[in-house]
Amino acid sequence: WKPPTTRPTRPLRTSLTCYKPPDVTACLLNYFCLRIKIEESKAREFERPREDYSYVICSRLKDGTEKATLNVHCGPDGGFAETKYYSEIQVTFLEDDLGALGRKDDYLLQRATDILNLFLDKYRLFMEDYRVGRVSAVRNLYFAACHSSPLTVEEQGLTVEQLFATLSKGRTFYYQVGHGGVNILRPNSFDRLGPKVQIAEPALGILATFLRTKYEMPLSYELVMESLRSLQVDHDFKLAIVHAATAVEVHVLQLLYRILVAFGSSDADTWNLLENDPQYEGISRRLKALESHTRTHCERYGLPYRQFVGSGLHLRWRDVLAHKRNRAVHAGVASFTWAEATEAFGIAKETIIFLDQRVLTFANHFQLNPIVTGIQEGAGGILF
Repeated sequence: WKPPTTRPTRPLRTSLTCYKPPDVTACLLNYFCLRIKIEESKAREFERPREDYSYVICSRLKDGTEKATLNVHCGPDGGFAETKYYSEIQVTFLEDDLGALGRKDDYLLQRATDILNLFLDKYRLFMEDYRVGRVSAVRNLYFAACHSSPLTVEEQGLTVEQLFATLSKGRTFYYQVGHGGVNILRPNSFDRLGPKVQIAEPALGILATFLRTKYEMPLSYELVMESLRSLQVDHDFKLAIVHAATAVEVHVLQLLYRILVAFGSSDADTWNLLENDPQYEGISRRLKALESHTRTHCERYGLPYRQFVGSGLHLRWRDVLAHKRNRAVHAGVASFTWAEATEAFGIAKETIIFLDQRVLTFANHFQLNPIVTGIQEGAGGILF
């Protein structure tokens, strides 16, 4: 016997298309999730009870001191918290009206990062600190604009020069978040450990003088620092070699530009010559052209001349650095070792320094450190 089909219960023809067939993937996921939950509940019945407590793990620094790095929580819902280095930067603007600074075009953050990156470039170049990077609006996780040292009634009528003079006499600055300047905080990841060493005199005095000097890091130096970071932190040895070789190529091009301009060529004509003349095509031809122009310049002004092309350093650049770079770029070879990348990095630095110091008129204001013996296999800083 079947119940009579009445009109209200009879499915309409148009409603049949609204029923979605069962999703096999969803059914499998629901089944396995339910099964896992059942297995977990059964496992907890036989789980050995664990005491609910926390303890700190200290890591040993290279100088023998210890630093708390992990807070391990033991218990049914255990885990760990990792202590990390972070930087707090405060940039003070001589403006008492925050509304004038908080414009929609992100002027405040852009101005603060521009000021800070000039300092960071000089610091990481001076210290060769591959753990320090630039800050930007997309990389930093917290930014706050607030009063750091509000102007008093007496100070509101002072000029900018008079306000600057008050900074040396000692002012009250607020440091609490929400009550102190422009705060840019970035929690570093584990591979970004703290600074390598504490800067002491006389290096601190040299760095202070360097910071007051107008200087912009050239692209070749930037590539050297990227090569060092790829070598030490990322352990991407292929990329470290490519960055090191590219740094030499960029530096050779920069030196060619300076010496051609010194010979009387205009900026536009110089770049047109370097980009279109077959004589300057490729790093090998550019090195030979730089060698010829350097010899001519030294003879013209009676300067001592040191040969690069054909020297032992040139052969090492060709047979080690350039050869490995070509294997990495053109042949797609990636199986380089840390020792190979370190050798290539050292040759790149030595080549840049040699070419840069041959004619001091065209030399960079800041010279790289040729010593690479302090490089170790790993980021260093903390030993577990």
